[in-house]
Amino acid sequence: MTVIRSAETWGTFRLTAEAVTVESCEAGDAAERGWLTRWGDLADEYFESCWDLRDVVDMFGRGYRPEGDGDRVPRWLTFEASSDDLLMPADGWAFLSELICGEEAIGGSICVHQPGWMTEASWVRFCRLLGWRG
Repeated sequence: MTVIRSAETWGTFRLTAEAVTVESCEAGDAAERGWLTRWGDLADEYFESCWDLRDVVDMFGRGYRPEGDGDRVPRWLTFEASSDDLLMPADGWAFLSELICGEEAIGGSICVHQPGWMTEASWVRFCRLLGWRG
């Protein structure tokens, strides 16, 4: 029997997000970024971002095309939001505009990070479930 020891809570996925406005785009940066909580807030600490498998699949299993980080086995998957997604609250991306006080997001992304408790083989299967083709 293999015992996996990790600082990660078993079954928990960590997500990060960033929102881009016209002004931040002109400056070449994101307006806001951080660990994404289940309530749609950004936090500074990774442990505040606790998502389970069903939440992640429900959020991204609807036709978004993820990009890996460039490694053969990605350490994270990035999902980009188009301006159409940002305007449609049903798509789950409208909260990016709410993260920026008084400004409307014109773009953004959410990244799902490989948890420390998940084996590489299981992570690859999960990435494929989310639409990653490598």
